[in-house]
Amino acid sequence: MKTNLSPDALLSFEALVRLGSFTAAAAERRCAKSHISQQIRQLEGELGSILLLRTTRRMTLTEAGARLLPHAVAMRELMGRVRDEVEDAQDAIEGSLRISTTPSLAQYVFSSLLADFTRLHPGLQVRLDALNRLQDPVLEGLDFCLRARTVGDERLVAHAVGYSMERLYAASAYLAQHPPVQEPADLQQHQVLINDDYQHNRLWQLYRGSEATAVPLRAQFCSDNNPTLAMAAIAGHGICQLPHFVGDRYRQLGLLQPVLPDWHGHFSPVFLVHPYRQPLPRKCRVFIDYMLPRLRAQLYAADHPDITQAPETAARRPGI
Repeated sequence: MKTNLSPDALLSFEALVRLGSFTAAAAERRCAKSHISQQIRQLEGELGSILLLRTTRRMTLTEAGARLLPHAVAMRELMGRVRDEVEDAQDAIEGSLRISTTPSLAQYVFSSLLADFTRLHPGLQVRLDALNRLQDPVLEGLDFCLRARTVGDERLVAHAVGYSMERLYAASAYLAQHPPVQEPADLQQHQVLINDDYQHNRLWQLYRGSEATAVPLRAQFCSDNNPTLAMAAIAGHGICQLPHFVGDRYRQLGLLQPVLPDWHGHFSPVFLVHPYRQPLPRKCRVFIDYMLPRLRAQLYAADHPDITQAPETAARRPGI
């Protein structure tokens, strides 16, 4: 009955013949001399042939050993090529990167950064999934996720990025045609646009330093998508609450302006997460080094006064 030869035993046989001693072969293979002897006996037993004639002074290959040797040499060369190719792949900045985040973070934060990153590394093919549902990087084959709130998964490595802050915005034309908003209670006289993906109780919780208040809402328009709410506000349909990186983009363009700028809504910690790998491929290390400082520049730092002074409940936010 044919048996399967052990690749490890073949490599030990090749090292023994090439180096001429059990001591040298064991040192190269990083094992005990007795283990090399055991592997040679294993090969001879499986092949039913003596491979080496050993005396106190020298080793001589038998005919069977001479026929086996080229195959063992080919095995060593193959393993060397495999190692080189894997190490090259580990160090190369090429291949695919698949990333997932929310539609808001994808559109207003990640997209331009990814475009710049891929321009620097043309060997990469990057896919960005923009979904409201939370994806599992391990089960769904993702390299990175940018997610809010908590990580809560020991299979993942999390890099703290910063905080997203909810703030109120409206179009200048809308505010000019409606009563002024000087206190949170004034919002009850206005049309509001809400993200009903998480504001099921029709309340806006607002904070100013250690102050907190809840404002009942009369929702004119609901959506689970922040870019949609921003477009509705720009069109003059009411006041909306948006992550600051969404609202400030339109403020800079002159399309929206802050409402009650001293007040803010919930805030959420944001993390760049990836499955645990050791070692981490170079393309992933380069991605992390490039993205972290640029993402942090667009989010609130942990020591920002609006975060350090806010009540603990201000951080309990389902997502962005």
